[in-house]
Parts: sequence; C-alpha cells; structure tokens
Amino acid sequence: MTPSRDTPSPRRRPWYRSAPTGSRTFVLGMCMAVGGIAGAVRGAMEGARLLETAGLLGLGLLGVLLTVAWVLNYSTKR
Repeated sequence: MTPSRDTPSPRRRPWYRSAPTGSRTFVLGMCMAVGGIAGAVRGAMEGARLLETAGLLGLGLLGVLLTVAWVLNYSTKR
C-alpha cells in the first residue's frame, strides 16, 4: 500500500524536530516533575508565598508534560 499524497511524511510534520527524543530529556522531565510538585507541596505546608508555590507547581506540571511527550514519542517509534 502506497502512502497517499495528502499524508505528509514524518520529516515534513512541524512537530517532528521539536519532539523529545533523548533519554536526557526523560530524566530532565522526571526531575522537574518530582522537584516541582514536591516543592509546591512543601511550600504550601510551610505557608510560602502564593507566587512561589504556583511557580513550583507550574514547573512540576511542565516536567510531567515533557515526560509524557517523551513516552508517547518513544512508544510510536517502537
């Protein structure tokens, strides 16, 4: 079965270059997720300022998104 002309090749997709591929990206995402969420919980327990706590929580959520993107990209390659 030949690919249709409507389907772009994987190299022509705009997100192809920005997809996380290295194992270092996975480790970075995990560290961001654990550190950010744990820091946000600790900040909330100790009564830190709201902006600091929200920033750490945002960092943790960004790490979760990076890790999930890496896993999804890895699963499509295998």
